Amino acid sequence: MKRIKKPVWIAILIVCIAAVAAGAVFLYNYFKPPVEDSLSRSDFTEAESVEPTEATPTDAVTAAPTQAPTQEKKLNNYGQKTVTPPEDWSGLSFDELMKKNPDIYAWLYVPNTSVDYPVCQSQDDDDFYLDHNIYKQYQFSGTIFSQSLNKRDFSDPVTVLYGHNMLNGSMFATLHSFEDKSFFDNNNTIFVYTKDKLLTYLIYSAYTYDDRHILYSFDMHNASSLKSYQDSTLDPHTYSGNVRKGVTLDKDSKILTLSTCTNGGGSNTRYLVQGVLVDVKTRSSQ
Repeated sequence: MKRIKKPVWIAILIVCIAAVAAGAVFLYNYFKPPVEDSLSRSDFTEAESVEPTEATPTDAVTAAPTQAPTQEKKLNNYGQKTVTPPEDWSGLSFDELMKKNPDIYAWLYVPNTSVDYPVCQSQDDDDFYLDHNIYKQYQFSGTIFSQSLNKRDFSDPVTVLYGHNMLNGSMFATLHSFEDKSFFDNNNTIFVYTKDKLLTYLIYSAYTYDDRHILYSFDMHNASSLKSYQDSTLDPHTYSGNVRKGVTLDKDSKILTLSTCTNGGGSNTRYLVQGVLVDVKTRSSQ
């Protein structure tokens, strides 16, 4: 048998070491918590920031929901109770957040999950935050983000926020808890803070969907197309769906969609958790 020359062995060894190192870097980036996990709302909270005349959020939407700040008609009453946001949310300072990054425009919180993150939207590249953190540094886990098809004030008929399904449980991974019917039945609230509002959404549907780009696939400003999409969220034809009874949608409904990858699924599926806006409260601009 012909012996392999020593320089060839050295070259093979170097290639193997490089491959192992690359694999280690990949696994480290995949499993490590994103930098923004070290942030908490208390880092950006100022005391007594809520206007003294503002009513504090109630724990039930069965009472007449608060009227939107624009004095538009009252939000629909779905007869569903939601939870009260933590007190330390009241003083969340977007002045401090935007010092970190002016692309930050909201904070997303889903009780009883790990979803408690700032939300970004790039002004230049819709996919920038797929793999960049809130400091605009490369990070495998990315940041929770929306694309430029959505306004930053959550006034669109459907707003989509994207986040990775990380194996370490960060970002949108724990949204998969809503696959369990018991968890879905007992957890129904999404909170979104913006500079001047607290938005409360009632989670009404959670299911596996295909990989179509929702905002490109449906014209949400066309009444017929919007109704078709709304109907599909109320009756998703999927084996893994949960839908809350008693929720109806109309042309004025505002849907928030949280989109992530499926567990063990292919690249052609997504897992969606969807809520409808049920309450809006104003807060002092910060």
